[in-house]
Amino acid sequence: MIIKTEIQPFNNCPALDGYHCQTNSLAKIFNYNNHPLSEDMLLGLGSGMGFIYWKMKMGANTYLFIGGRGNNKNFFDDIGKRTGVKINTISTSSNKKAELSLLENLKKKIPVMVFGDMGFLPWFKLPKDYHFGGHTFVICGYDGEKTVLASDMDNEAGGLKKGFYHPITLEQLRKARSSAFKPFPPKNTFFEFDFKDYHPPTKNDIYTSIKKTIESQLNPPIKNLGVKGIKYASSEIVKWPIFFNDFDLRMSLFSLYIFFEIGGTGGGCFRHMFSRFLKESAEITKNKGLIAIGDKFKQSGEMFTKIGMLFKDAEKAKDFCDKIDNVSHIFSKIAELEEETFMELSKFVK
Repeated sequence: MIIKTEIQPFNNCPALDGYHCQTNSLAKIFNYNNHPLSEDMLLGLGSGMGFIYWKMKMGANTYLFIGGRGNNKNFFDDIGKRTGVKINTISTSSNKKAELSLLENLKKKIPVMVFGDMGFLPWFKLPKDYHFGGHTFVICGYDGEKTVLASDMDNEAGGLKKGFYHPITLEQLRKARSSAFKPFPPKNTFFEFDFKDYHPPTKNDIYTSIKKTIESQLNPPIKNLGVKGIKYASSEIVKWPIFFNDFDLRMSLFSLYIFFEIGGTGGGCFRHMFSRFLKESAEITKNKGLIAIGDKFKQSGEMFTKIGMLFKDAEKAKDFCDKIDNVSHIFSKIAELEEETFMELSKFVK
């Protein structure tokens, strides 16, 4: 996506191609502060790869979320601890306070990472009633009046997504940042960074992050998470034709394609990103064993991709009962592979 705009981005604020909105936004902030880190490294340091199968009631409707992110509560804090960067996450119910803080930084030509509802962002072509407030992007330019410049990524591509700049009025941005739509209202959330004590990730930082990922995936607190969650998904998906009417079933199946391939996962439900993180970590730690483990997570990612692609056309498909049974089997294979691989990985990070 190329949008012509007269607003110039601040110095050292490239519109980076990337994979996942949060790691891409962080990569831009780290780059601006002259300490570039890859998205894969940022995801790994934050112990950000996981699995969740979540079904929740919203009024008369059932909302189903299946995804590969992990450690959502402490993701940014953990990245800060493992890089020496102070990352302060601020949320406010005051639109005025959020905007004043934004403009104070923009007047100093400091980019700001924010949350916003994708349904209200002018660069996305989404269904009328679609809302997702867990999306992050960076504001990196200002015309001094009523319009700012955002840096984001194409939401339609899988794998590596094209980065771009897009102007957005303060009124449009205010609406996106203060959206009340569930399940992930953005709450005017933004971030403050202090790079004074930055240090490149060490062997200990990397091993600590990997150990936390292993623990969360092998010993989750509930059956909906980690390897247990993948096994649970295997048993639950065969029940979907009973749980849902035809339209909701099709949308739930299509969501597997979105959640595993398109929705900022880097493809393969974040497994490809985690695989590359392990291989990058092998160079830093001089631990070649991490390379072979990375290859196994790549295999897992390929199986997640296979599941997603089976339901790319779920909205119009005539018969998908056999596909559902097949997916249940693939989930079981993924769970078996990841359980073995995490146990093997634990031996390399003692």
